[in-house]
Amino acid sequence: MRQVREEDSRLSEVAYEYVTGGGKMLRPSIVLLACEAVSGSFGKAMPIALTYELAHTASLTQDDIIDESPTRHNKPTAHKKYSVTTAILISDMLLFEIFEQLSRYARTDRSSARVAVLIGHVAKAAKEAAEGEFLEMQLSKKKEPSVEDYLKLASLKTGALFGASAASGGIVGGAGKKVVSDLYEYGRNLGISFQMMDDVLDITGTAEETGKPMLMDMQNNAGNIVLIHAMARADPQRRNEIRGLMARSEYGLADALEVQGILDDLGSVEFASESCLKHASVARQCLKSLPDTKARQTLEELTHWLEGRRR
Repeated sequence: MRQVREEDSRLSEVAYEYVTGGGKMLRPSIVLLACEAVSGSFGKAMPIALTYELAHTASLTQDDIIDESPTRHNKPTAHKKYSVTTAILISDMLLFEIFEQLSRYARTDRSSARVAVLIGHVAKAAKEAAEGEFLEMQLSKKKEPSVEDYLKLASLKTGALFGASAASGGIVGGAGKKVVSDLYEYGRNLGISFQMMDDVLDITGTAEETGKPMLMDMQNNAGNIVLIHAMARADPQRRNEIRGLMARSEYGLADALEVQGILDDLGSVEFASESCLKHASVARQCLKSLPDTKARQTLEELTHWLEGRRR
């Protein structure tokens, strides 16, 4: 990341500060671990690992603008700290840097066919993530979105980048098609599981824990699995109560406790948590075709980490 930073470019410096502003960097970590799991070394995966972190951060920058989020990781979002225009330009710079990173593989001994597959994964994941964002906006206007609608949204919005990250690590590590496919399904299911836990934390977590304002999904009428399940199970009176809470412009602790009480009564938090664990379990099963290495064990541990995640 330091190599990417251009000292004579203020926009590049701002973009660098934003990329290194406190994210978990799960996607690049998955790339490196997948590569190490199949080849014994992660070094050759560094450019593609950085590519996925750049893509993810660019999408978050846009997501924050769309949601009008004031904070992320307990820090001001790019459009709040600078301006919407600057945030868009940061996103552009991060996206164009992806091409520079991918071009590094043209200067190695990787076959042209393998590089083409790698580029295809990046492009497809980026398009699907954008499609997921668009679907989320559509679901916010849909009267009664279903859990099936949500699963499609989560698979695109979050699962696509996670899946492509894992598959790309396998590709640069020289894995065969079966292992690459299994790695993709590992990442996709891990991403869905991650998104579900993110939704649970939006409802149950504090601003200090999540780094975002409380109940942001309720405020934005976003496609949150807890809320979707609750609206499907609630009687008309409870549904109106939930809609009334969703219509508020801001939330305090008392509001959060009221929301949590209603959703707990409907079993919606429990449903979302169990769904999260089911996808994490599927992800673990997908790793069985990989050699039994420390890197594979760490990939498995990521699925267990979701169980105790608080931010």
